[in-house]
Amino acid sequence: MGGLTTPATSSASSSSIMDANNNTASQNNNDNKRAEYYYLTPNAVKRLPNYQYNGADLSLLYKHVLSPLAGWCVDHLTPTWLAPNAITSIGLCWMISSYCVIWYFCPGMYEANTEMNSEYTVPSAIFLLNGCAMLIYQTLDNMDGKQARKTGSSSPLGLLFDHGCDALNSIFGSANWIAAMGLLPGSVNVLLGEASGSANVQNKSYLSELLGGDAMLATFIILSPMTAFFVSTWEQYFTGKLILPVFNGASEGLVMGASLSFISYVYGPMIWQQTTWTDGAIAFLGDNGIMAFSAMEGRVRNLDIVVLSSIIALVQELLGKVPFVIRSYGKEAMRTLIPHIVFVISTIVIITTDSTIFLRIPRTMCHLISGLFVEQTTQIMLDHMVEEKFSAIRWVMLPQVALAAAMAAGVAVPNEYVDVFFMAYTAVLWVYLALKLKTHVNEICDVLGIWCFDIVSPRPKSKRD
Repeated sequence: MGGLTTPATSSASSSSIMDANNNTASQNNNDNKRAEYYYLTPNAVKRLPNYQYNGADLSLLYKHVLSPLAGWCVDHLTPTWLAPNAITSIGLCWMISSYCVIWYFCPGMYEANTEMNSEYTVPSAIFLLNGCAMLIYQTLDNMDGKQARKTGSSSPLGLLFDHGCDALNSIFGSANWIAAMGLLPGSVNVLLGEASGSANVQNKSYLSELLGGDAMLATFIILSPMTAFFVSTWEQYFTGKLILPVFNGASEGLVMGASLSFISYVYGPMIWQQTTWTDGAIAFLGDNGIMAFSAMEGRVRNLDIVVLSSIIALVQELLGKVPFVIRSYGKEAMRTLIPHIVFVISTIVIITTDSTIFLRIPRTMCHLISGLFVEQTTQIMLDHMVEEKFSAIRWVMLPQVALAAAMAAGVAVPNEYVDVFFMAYTAVLWVYLALKLKTHVNEICDVLGIWCFDIVSPRPKSKRD
């Protein structure tokens, strides 16, 4: 009788076929849903919900002061309905506000230097505001993760959002530090004239002479924390871990930056133009019979020490991370470093070739550098979370690289054309970047079934389902 088909077996077979068809249809619907995203690939949609953050801050300051402070604020001051991303945004708003206030009073970033600006007095209270904003930002930045764990709302979106805000905040801190020190991002001879500028301490500075002028000092103040930030993210991309060392920018760096602003508030920005710190050390050594550094007297400004310290910190960061990652992951690790190396080199080429560009359009240059940095940093972070390959070709950098190559080749481009080019380039870049990041957030929220700034309201079923 084995060759006969009974009604029961026929019904079971039909049911199995229907189930298989339903499963196939459901799978097709899921595939169609994944294919509808603009940035997230089907692979990213699969892996994003499973991402788990792995990191630690080894800073003693963080462990004993900053983390307990943030924990207390979350436990006693933060309502459970407040979304972690909202906390991050509030902190960033403080930095944006401080940046805008300082931009208003110091559009060229040097106006607090009374030797360069005699038309009006910059109120010192703006540097008090910046110092407070930095500490508030740091505290809220430490609170968001604790709030996420407290409310059970931790998600990959929170990590990317926090990381993106930190990347964006880099330029706010750096530009405000330059303003707080009254650093002229260019030659004093250009601003005041050869006769008046020749006696200025800028023309006597060893570090300024070594690095190619104060425009390069300003560039290093901007690029050093960005490069350290990118390298940490780059390491995380390969190792899956973000381990901040005992001394790091997120903890000690922000506290020192806030302290710099407080010093400018109390003693005035011109304290950074003085040579008192090094001269005092030289005098002390001279009293003890050590005269080897006497030639440096009057030639090392207090701000030179700040810049040199940031460069040393960057070198330490690079030596601690880059060789290890390259040894472990080989050519692929070197390939993913290319975008940032090109970004740094092209920026330096432009600043060194056109030594007055930071005097003509300082804020435009800051915003352009920031946009290019944020684009590549947020992309490598997202690629890390979804385990996808980070593209070494960043098309948004092509205009800057092309212009830098032309400048390096000696192509003469009138300053007014360069300025208009960079203004238009920066505007288009930030419009593109805003749309890209907004789309990223919307797509991630849709995949995870959450809202970005609301952890209470349920998210309606996706229209793609």
